[in-house]
Amino acid sequence: MSTQELTEFAAPLPLPFAELLAALPGATLHHPPPAPLTIHAVTADSRAVTPSALFVAVQGGSADGHRYIPAALSNGACAVAGTHSPATLASLGIDLPAHIPYLQVNNARLALARAAAALYRSPSHALTVIGVTGTDGKTTTATLLESILIAATRGPDDPVGTVGVITTVAARIRGRATDTGLHVTTPDAPDVQRFLATMRDLGCTMAVVESTSHGLDQERVGAVAFDVAVVTNITHEHLDYHGTREAYVAAKAKLLRALYATPPKPGIPRGAVLNADDDGSYAALLAVLDEEEAAGTVTVVRRPYGVRADRAAAEIAIRHNELAAVATDVVTTPQATEFTLLWWGGELRLASPLIGDFNVYNITAASVAALHLGIAPAAVQVGIAEMRGVSGRMERIEAGQDFLALVDFAHSPASLERALLTLRPLVGVGPDGTPGRLIAVFGSAGLRDRAKRGLMGQVSGRLADITVITAEDPRTEDLDEINRAIEAGVLAANPRATYLIVPDRAAAIQAAVDMARPGDVVAAFGKGHERSMCFGTTEYPWSDQDALRTALEKRLRAAAA
Repeated sequence: MSTQELTEFAAPLPLPFAELLAALPGATLHHPPPAPLTIHAVTADSRAVTPSALFVAVQGGSADGHRYIPAALSNGACAVAGTHSPATLASLGIDLPAHIPYLQVNNARLALARAAAALYRSPSHALTVIGVTGTDGKTTTATLLESILIAATRGPDDPVGTVGVITTVAARIRGRATDTGLHVTTPDAPDVQRFLATMRDLGCTMAVVESTSHGLDQERVGAVAFDVAVVTNITHEHLDYHGTREAYVAAKAKLLRALYATPPKPGIPRGAVLNADDDGSYAALLAVLDEEEAAGTVTVVRRPYGVRADRAAAEIAIRHNELAAVATDVVTTPQATEFTLLWWGGELRLASPLIGDFNVYNITAASVAALHLGIAPAAVQVGIAEMRGVSGRMERIEAGQDFLALVDFAHSPASLERALLTLRPLVGVGPDGTPGRLIAVFGSAGLRDRAKRGLMGQVSGRLADITVITAEDPRTEDLDEINRAIEAGVLAANPRATYLIVPDRAAAIQAAVDMARPGDVVAAFGKGHERSMCFGTTEYPWSDQDALRTALEKRLRAAAA
């Protein structure tokens, strides 16, 4: 299916101030408006303020949005929300004019989300909404769900179906797409609501929303009425932001808590799709469901899933209600994956062009969520078969070379390990009988979880034949220091490891390509779909796909000369 550019978006509707107040329960109003007031926009960016906008002052890690209230007012803000009291604002030298209403709230990010939802008239309440979170596999699982739902909702006169999806790569609505950014997580709350409103206005019935831990913690999806929550896994990642693993799990668990936060929609069953094989999350997430169920009135159906190599064990798990769905009889080739899905309603054979054991989990998670919503098994089969892949996820780059070259987003120790284990069987043998090698190119981001640098080095030292250490968004950190931490991990795992340190990422990819022989696999990890790389505080255009293709073409030209 071809994809057109999405250029027209839903417009916010004028919001009477009284309706804004109703959308922010618990807010304290200071300076009631002297005359009827209508809100036409909402933003937390003072530079984006337009006349008649509500400015929400958000206190971030490095900047206090309250200090930008004067700038927002000068740009035409007609109302302000924030967490500081008027007295605190005055102590900061910020005097609010008497005619500007000020809403003091407990959580500014949640207020931003709720105000944006009210401005777009709560679009998620008109849709069946599936949220997908986890450390790895979110985008692939969300895209698989999109493909299944398209297969289920399209018709002879509607080939794109009534489906929209928001991922960290793009938003796609009925076959029309737009980028969501360069380095992206879940879009900001006003953008999320704008995308959902566009889905509603274009006739969508279903929406898939990829929800990162940052997006959940920062309430970017805080006003979304979720019906189904899917959790792929929770591994070592983002501890630089969350501080502890417990806080990271708690952020992911907010997607489950959201299932209880809004009334169920008629005919749409609430469901939690959890990876029962993930030791890092399953027990903790079950405890969250138990806690919410004891306190609430909403019923959420639990759909745990897993993978079992033994068919008999899979059948027992289903029969004893240990799992709602199990993938078994798995057959993998370098080109495809097939397996049988046993589920609470029967069984079906699934075939996908995606490769790797981790994609068995992603396919299973997407299938379970769809089956929970009553999607026909035949549509699940078709949707899985039609999903060809996601940009930057095991994406092959072909230029006529005699070895396999690809780009993958693996950027955590667990995802790098899964990727290397997936690629190992694809390593071949050269025409002279020389065994092929697995060559891994990667770095680790600056100003992010420092512990994972050595851990990723250990994974590559153990599983790759050659490691090429390079840049991956060093930001304001010293790149050499980051690379030395990765190097230490490589040597800790394998003191005799073969490795290079090439700080320039383009040169590193070129070095890996130049050393490749027939039967080798060259993989660039960590950037995936991203289209920029950050040095200092500046984002520079970057594409691993372009860099790898350029390196391959340069090698081929040199060979032909």
